[in-house]
Amino acid sequence: MSRWLIYLVLLYGVASASAQTEQEYCDNLEKHHQNTQRTVHASLKPFANEMQTIQQNYCIEFHTQKTLDNADYTDINNMLIRAIEKQNNVLIRNTDMGQTSFDRYIKQLKSQPYIPPQEKPLYISNRELPDGYYDASKSILLCNKNNPDCTRFMTSFFQLLGHSHKLLTLQDVDAAAVVHTNASKQWDQFLEDSLVQMPWELWFNSNRLYSQRQSSANPQLLSPPSYQYIFLRPGLVYDFVSNAEDGSQNKATLMLEGLGIDVWNRKQWYIPSGISVVGLYTDRDGVDDLGWGVALRFKTKFMLGASFYGSDDTGVFLSVDLLELFRDKKQTFKQYKSEFYQAQRELSRQGQHY
Repeated sequence: MSRWLIYLVLLYGVASASAQTEQEYCDNLEKHHQNTQRTVHASLKPFANEMQTIQQNYCIEFHTQKTLDNADYTDINNMLIRAIEKQNNVLIRNTDMGQTSFDRYIKQLKSQPYIPPQEKPLYISNRELPDGYYDASKSILLCNKNNPDCTRFMTSFFQLLGHSHKLLTLQDVDAAAVVHTNASKQWDQFLEDSLVQMPWELWFNSNRLYSQRQSSANPQLLSPPSYQYIFLRPGLVYDFVSNAEDGSQNKATLMLEGLGIDVWNRKQWYIPSGISVVGLYTDRDGVDDLGWGVALRFKTKFMLGASFYGSDDTGVFLSVDLLELFRDKKQTFKQYKSEFYQAQRELSRQGQHY
């Protein structure tokens, strides 16, 4: 979770927030915009005016509402992206981006939870892509290396955009810490209470989670999954079949959960947290060795199920999750984290093909 704390700190600008209150920021807006209008590139004045409107709207909302939530910050972020999209012709005319590169740039911005902070174009050389000045993702060429007018223009553009990033720094430093703390607690609880999974289950569930985040309108790493899929999971149950011969009615039985699902954070112990269809095998006199069953999970770790052998023989089985003895929290979180990074890499590669 430390990676998210670093990201939030970079995004929200802790240093700026500690030195300036919301009231001071709003009071200084007019002075800032007067200075900006005198120095900004003529083509960027409409963009500067739109940044001013967004900032003033923030101040109005702060004075009337006094607190902003995640939806407010998402709205601000979306307004900034729409403002950039309106500069399509201006950016293409004054930079070395074509329409295809501009479309990729917008797609890249929309693929992230928030627009990444950037003070100026980044110079990149000695790589597969041409030498030149790039965006924060280092994948979109903004200016060729021998075009100083373009780099000055993009520097002004990023400065205007960067000032609007302070909308996310002023009131939300404490909120960012709260979000991070709550997310950390949720992951701690997930690693402690969720079902210990086999490698193939862990791979599937972690990959599914971040594939969903990657394709969503506002992907976030913050919260753990609310449920887990179960499949091909071995176990051991204690099965009672009344029709079996005496001495064979109670048997330890091998179980394989074919397919199931479990909601790991179910609070009430008496409400099932999950359900699975299982296969069963035991060497028992008087009934078939192979059977099947339906099992309910309670508090994730305990199972109660009905077993069926042949056409007439039924039983009841109980189980405690023995895999709990082999829980490896570090490995579990490492798998979920690696799938998140893989999703981000795939996203970047896809962006380079548009």
